This record gives sequence, C-alpha cells and structure tokens, in this order.
Amino acid sequence: MNETTVLDLEQIKETIKSKLLIERLELEDITTEEISDDMPLFGEGLGLDSIEAFEIMVGLEEVYGVMVENIPADELKLHLYNVNSIAAFIMSQK
Repeated sequence: MNETTVLDLEQIKETIKSKLLIERLELEDITTEEISDDMPLFGEGLGLDSIEAFEIMVGLEEVYGVMVENIPADELKLHLYNVNSIAAFIMSQK
C-alpha cells in the first residue's frame, strides 16, 4: 500500500464516520473520535439496527457509487461490520 492509498483509506474512514454514520444516521451524541475503526457497528458495538444498515447501504451508493444489491446477505454483513471493513469494501470497488 503506497502513501496515497493510505491517505485515501484514512480519508474514507473519516467520511464513513462523519457522513455515513453520524450525519446520515443522526447520531448526535457521538463524535468521530469516539468511533474506533474496529468498533462493531451493530449489536454490542455502536448498537445500530437493520434499518440503519439499510441507510448505510444507501449512503454507500450516494457518496461512493458503490452498489450492494447483488451481494449475498452474509457477505454484506461482513462488509458492514465496522469502519475498517466498510473502507476496505469501498477501496475494493474502486
């Protein structure tokens, strides 16, 4: 991974936190600094639900042009597990 790719990856992670999670899901009581890259987004982690997962998927399409409609549900769960996995998924679709 070269320096540009690392910068892109870090920028993507910040955008995921600020635009896809906090802004889109209206998580007003949390900051980007409080969301670690490896924090699970669902269940015991950030506590998101299936409706919020859908909102993240719509946001992936709007912000990054990443389509998820043909991805099996089990695979999609892995991509949406945390900020790191979402960023890796976005990078894989570039």
